[in-house]
Amino acid sequence: MGNSSFINIGVRRAIVWSLLAFGVKEAVLGLLQVYGYEPSNHSLYELTGAFYNPGPYSGFLAMCLPLALHEWLEGKRVWKHVALMALVLMVVVLPSGMSRTAWLAAIIASCYVWGMHYRGRLYRYRKFFWIGGLLLIVSSICAYHWKKDSADGRLLMWKVSVQAVMEHPWLGVGWEHVAGAYGDAQERYFASGLATEQEEYVAGAPEYVFNEYLQVAMAWGVPALCGICVLVLVAFCLGHGSRQYGVCGALLSLAVFALASYPFQFLVFRLAFVALLVACAMGCRKVGVQVSALVLGIGVGVYLAENHSTPNAHRMFEQAHALHQAEQWEASTELLRETMAVSSDAMVLNIIGKNCQALGRYEEAEHWFVRSTHRLPNRIYPYYLLAKLYAEHPVVFPKEKLDWAARMVLEKEAKVESTAIRQMREEVKKWLDVNK
Repeated sequence: MGNSSFINIGVRRAIVWSLLAFGVKEAVLGLLQVYGYEPSNHSLYELTGAFYNPGPYSGFLAMCLPLALHEWLEGKRVWKHVALMALVLMVVVLPSGMSRTAWLAAIIASCYVWGMHYRGRLYRYRKFFWIGGLLLIVSSICAYHWKKDSADGRLLMWKVSVQAVMEHPWLGVGWEHVAGAYGDAQERYFASGLATEQEEYVAGAPEYVFNEYLQVAMAWGVPALCGICVLVLVAFCLGHGSRQYGVCGALLSLAVFALASYPFQFLVFRLAFVALLVACAMGCRKVGVQVSALVLGIGVGVYLAENHSTPNAHRMFEQAHALHQAEQWEASTELLRETMAVSSDAMVLNIIGKNCQALGRYEEAEHWFVRSTHRLPNRIYPYYLLAKLYAEHPVVFPKEKLDWAARMVLEKEAKVESTAIRQMREEVKKWLDVNK
């Protein structure tokens, strides 16, 4: 019993304070970025911490916050004050990240930790639960309309991802092929004609599906997702039963954040997830279970640290584009076909089509350009490429196709008006005049 308690307390506190140390470091870095003393890692955002985007940065703080709250409520002497300092830093910085998902995760996890510490008094104030629930619903509606296009974009990604999961429900497509599978599924969805105008407007070419549950199901299949969820639930129950409310709160925060973001694309989140599961498993009183969880956690952590790289789709595309510009069209197409498996970017299809056109395979070029219009229907460029193809080869294609493509270029609403779009429209007008 003594050995069990030693392992339990030692491992748990090592994990908790390691994560809190990282959380404090990120919070301080965020404050320095907000006040201009440190540069961010993204040109569009002033607050990123050590990440490249405020979303995952905010999610990391939201994960660490319940740990600090628990240690403050239950800590002793100096550790209580250190935890309070960490808590204040995170609470001050977190709103600046402007991540609705992180805010929700932090609130739910903090309510859990606070409620568990004061559960004896909760029945007396039960009416406040109804008020809090109502406020949460109202806040969620307001948050949706605050960034409606962004929210609609994620809803579209989840709808398409579900369709992709249904195509490979048992074994998935592999972690590195999720983006490629998503692009193919989105292409088929828009080609079906079932999409709304709003869905066409918000469609993009994401690297992730902004829902780690769907991401896992696409990568490894539904059985793997169910197995992981059961594992997390068992670990949570063990931690809850042993009153490790801070660790359970952090795990809950991460689970909520994973509903609408992509934390497991970062090594630090994957390692933190494994560490939290190990800490929760320490709630089991059997020494054998504790030792097994610790050894397994270390093994998985080392594996993740050494095997976390994925194919760089951007680099592959740039290499293929360089081959295209060097007029090595066959080599460019071969590399682009490999890129399709790991990327949802419609530009991959466009360049394959241009390669085919340069090689004189005009109907094949048309095929790829049409696919591009289906993958991202809000883009004008693939319609321009089609119009150019039809205008340059009137013997191969009937004039009706040129008229259709030209009309799409001239009449389709651009998401962002630019000089390039104006130039494309001027060129299309000239082609119409020549091909009267």
